Amino acid sequence: MAVAPAAATEAAAAQAPPPASSAAEPYDPLFDEEWDDEDFIGGDAFADPWENANRRTHDFNRDLDYWVLRPLTEAYAEKIPNRAKLSVLSFFENLGEPATFVNDLLQREWDDAAITFSRFLLNTTFGVAGLFDPAGAVFDIGGHNSDFGQTLALAGIPSGPYLVLPVMGPNNLRDSTGLIVDLFLRPTFWLLGPSDYLVYSTVQGTGHGIALREQHARSIDALEDSSIDFYSSLRNAYGQSRKALIWHRRESHR
Repeated sequence: MAVAPAAATEAAAAQAPPPASSAAEPYDPLFDEEWDDEDFIGGDAFADPWENANRRTHDFNRDLDYWVLRPLTEAYAEKIPNRAKLSVLSFFENLGEPATFVNDLLQREWDDAAITFSRFLLNTTFGVAGLFDPAGAVFDIGGHNSDFGQTLALAGIPSGPYLVLPVMGPNNLRDSTGLIVDLFLRPTFWLLGPSDYLVYSTVQGTGHGIALREQHARSIDALEDSSIDFYSSLRNAYGQSRKALIWHRRESHR
């Protein structure tokens, strides 16, 4: 998710009521409240030696969210038809398939790499440059995300300090390095150059991009409303989310 705000003491975060969701909503580890104590004790996923600088960036992102992203998201939710919203998500997910494919290969996930390549080929051609998802809708080929931060994690590289990026939001030193590599693998980078970072962050991104924020708006607001210190809650939620994204398809590695 991207442009965005990017949180309660650990106890308050653990006691916060989970946001309301329907049974049809997919599991979202970012807002899962079932965290183990060991996740908060001595784990480098939550090490925050740059907290002062991170909080300043976090405050900047929250202001940007309040004045820019939130109004855009509300307009997006009200004015854009659902079919068009799905096309936006599908288009940007398709742009990410080349990076996923390369990381599947680096992770030696050969079956996943074949699936990713098939999805990109089908959706780029029959799906009109990714605006539609015939790979999933017609051929029942589901997608997944693999990024270079995950590749580094599986290679044994620790997450390093927590890091809040301007516009992009919560991250860590390892995954922000991976983000740079992944941006080079996006086709639009070679058309837009470094400005592709802002496009990706604002529209999709990893924190609160317009497309993803619209999907999770109630959950994000609930997390903030239930937090004494939103910064701390978001930091802990991000660490848990990243752990889930890296390992959810690799349960045997735990």
